[in-house]
Amino acid sequence: MVQFLSFGLSLIATLVLASSVDAASKTCVVAKSSSDDSITIAKAFSDCKSGGIVSFPKGNTYYMKSMVKIEGLKGVTVNFNGKIVLPAFNKSFKGGSAYIYIKGDHINFTGGGTIEGNGQTWWDIKDTTAPTVLRIGATNSDFGNFNILNSPRAHMGITGANNVVLHNVYLKTVSANSNLPKNTDALDISSSSNIIFKDSDLFVGDDCTAINGGVTNVTLSNVKCTGGHGFSVGSLGKAGSTEYVKDVTVVNSICTNCQNGLRIKTWSGGKGAVQNVKFNNVQLINTENPIIVTTHYCDKNQMSYCQKSDSKSLSISGVTISNISGSASAKSNPIVNINCSSGSPCSGFSISGVNIKKSSKTKKNVCTYLNNSSKIGVCSQ
Repeated sequence: MVQFLSFGLSLIATLVLASSVDAASKTCVVAKSSSDDSITIAKAFSDCKSGGIVSFPKGNTYYMKSMVKIEGLKGVTVNFNGKIVLPAFNKSFKGGSAYIYIKGDHINFTGGGTIEGNGQTWWDIKDTTAPTVLRIGATNSDFGNFNILNSPRAHMGITGANNVVLHNVYLKTVSANSNLPKNTDALDISSSSNIIFKDSDLFVGDDCTAINGGVTNVTLSNVKCTGGHGFSVGSLGKAGSTEYVKDVTVVNSICTNCQNGLRIKTWSGGKGAVQNVKFNNVQLINTENPIIVTTHYCDKNQMSYCQKSDSKSLSISGVTISNISGSASAKSNPIVNINCSSGSPCSGFSISGVNIKKSSKTKKNVCTYLNNSSKIGVCSQ
């Protein structure tokens, strides 16, 4: 991993000319390296980490051979107009946090550039342990107008962040053969607050969004997702852990040909709470599981974490589902499937304006261990 805060003196000496630095304007143009462009990327950020401008010029392509962790940025603008190509599969990257990890305060990242993930080299050997492409650990920052293609695993992660806007992002991860791009979440959010994700198009092989533990006040708006696993809260409570998610809104968005549409998923045996989640004005087109809430989540690839007893999980309360339209796929799943636990029933649900066209195989809706379900119209349909 390349990490600019830990450069040795000898390495710094060899990189004095690795980026072009304009002292007057504090502009650092990322140079090409003769060995690994991760080095010159880190060098440019190091030179301009306080109030500077880091520039990836249009037409330049940078080939990374190692991961880059960029920390301590303050008031930095990133003009990302070029292209970054990530390395092909290498076992040294397995389990890594991120190929590009950016941390700091008041960061403005924009420009229309592209990160090419080289994911096919991971999918073809069915390895789902690649690092996230871009991880953001920023505060009071704006990230927008960029593309990520063919991500080997998750495209983006927001971790330990506060007051971040993510917008105008284009993701497209599609396999060239029958080896599916599994675990390629569009955006994972954890241990963060006050996050906005909006105005973006996603073509991915897993969750369109996965909102994980320690998250408060997240809004998703005008996000279009195709072929993904839905707008998800969770999974939460794995291995009996205690996790909390509060104040999540998904509004004015679309999920097309998705496995799931609107989803909250918690593991049996987990502790904590999911509170105040709103899904409003969302289209779910040809969706296998349009609306699904479960406290019995079990990943078949992680069976060791699946509990034999599933009577308790996180409490799920204050969920509002309104103005949901679209169509169900030819699968036989219910339009609304709320399956909670006897020892931790779901409560405070409001469901209205669900207008999803059924298929000939669509089963009756399910509302199990949902308090006051007799007063919720869709539960009897």
